[in-house]
Amino acid sequence: MIPEFFVIGAQKAGSTYLLECLNEHPRIFMPPYEVRFFEDPEYDSSRMQDFEQHFEGAKANQVIGVKRPNILGRPECPARLAEHMPHGKLIVILREPIQRALSAYFHYMKTGLLPVKPLDQGMRAVIDGTVPGYPRASEVLTFGLYAESLARFDKYYPSGQIYITLLDEIRNNPAAELEQLYRFLGVDSEYQPRAIGGRPMASPYSLTRLRLWNAIDGACRRWNADRTNFVRRSGPFWTPLVKLNQALDKQVWERLFTAKRPSPQQSLQSELADFYRQDLQALEQRLGSLPDSWKSGPQFDH
Repeated sequence: MIPEFFVIGAQKAGSTYLLECLNEHPRIFMPPYEVRFFEDPEYDSSRMQDFEQHFEGAKANQVIGVKRPNILGRPECPARLAEHMPHGKLIVILREPIQRALSAYFHYMKTGLLPVKPLDQGMRAVIDGTVPGYPRASEVLTFGLYAESLARFDKYYPSGQIYITLLDEIRNNPAAELEQLYRFLGVDSEYQPRAIGGRPMASPYSLTRLRLWNAIDGACRRWNADRTNFVRRSGPFWTPLVKLNQALDKQVWERLFTAKRPSPQQSLQSELADFYRQDLQALEQRLGSLPDSWKSGPQFDH
């Protein structure tokens, strides 16, 4: 049982919100979690039955989909998807790249893929490529190179199989965007999901909260040899500890250590704008237009 569509990205651009809205539709089946089968080092083409197990709950008349937003930015994924799903449909939701990178920075600190450091200090190290011991640090930036990433999929998928929307459009008119998306998938486009009034998940911005989270969650992680991926330990000791940490974070640390999204220094904003400028020009040529805020850069309070 192979999925008929994939939500491939972008990471930290609203794909979880999209999953909730799609999964409510009675004609759509999606696992309520991400499936990372097609990425290194997990990929093994001979184990497709493991991948297909994620869809055993689907009904005969349902359109099957899966979400994994890292796929858009991973160079190895287009050929692998095309090998198994050449006629599949791809859904892409994009977010202004500087905002996305800042959100990803905090997300990577929470998942142990970056050390916990203040934004301006840590993000500059990412830009300079000086984060030893954290081999996936560069993804914070490269996952926002949308035109470059989409071009890799163009080699395997015609434009009619790729649906691209912007987080801005989802926020401004979610009903209209979902109607088009349902139509793209060939299901009832008039369906209104309850999740339509929700909002994409926010990253935790408190460094204290992140350190407290990692003090426990970090001990529960079992990393692979090159420290690019981990699984959480399980068992009578570890499983309750993971759940305890999740409860502490949600019920205690989130309330005690509130923090607004930090504003990067102007020099850091300029560095990020320079990094994405050429790719944004290529993306605008592809899409025909981009919101003015994408071209001028996001506005921050200082």
